[in-house]
Amino acid sequence: MLFAILEGSLLLFVVGSARFGAGEAAREASEAGNAVDADARIVRQVRLSAIGSTSLAKVTSIEIYRLIEQPDGTLVKDVSKVNRYQIDGAPLGSIAWPSSARNVTNGSMDFLGITINYRYDWKSGVLLSAGPFISNQAFYIRLEPQSY
Repeated sequence: MLFAILEGSLLLFVVGSARFGAGEAAREASEAGNAVDADARIVRQVRLSAIGSTSLAKVTSIEIYRLIEQPDGTLVKDVSKVNRYQIDGAPLGSIAWPSSARNVTNGSMDFLGITINYRYDWKSGVLLSAGPFISNQAFYIRLEPQSY
């Protein structure tokens, strides 16, 4: 019972850390806009947050992508504009949506999504045989206008 409480506490810390890290990365993305180093700044923010610096979980990838606003106001991921990075900033595949191509004009700014994919390996108990807990945390944000 004691190990189950400890395991649950560690998992809650990891989930909370992922949420905080994704939120901070989204804030950085909004501020960075279409700066040349915007993606590097976003990944750096994740790396410096608790989810990026803890040994309790492993960040498997960070996705930065464009969101398309639908007529009803919902946001849908543009699958052709997705950049994936490792926690150290190395790209996974090609850069499909360079930061310089992001719209930061007042009134028509792009929506941007960030997803942190991570893995939590159980430390003890019967859950060890269940395999790792694989999850993600996403945040959506609208880029701040840089030009009016």
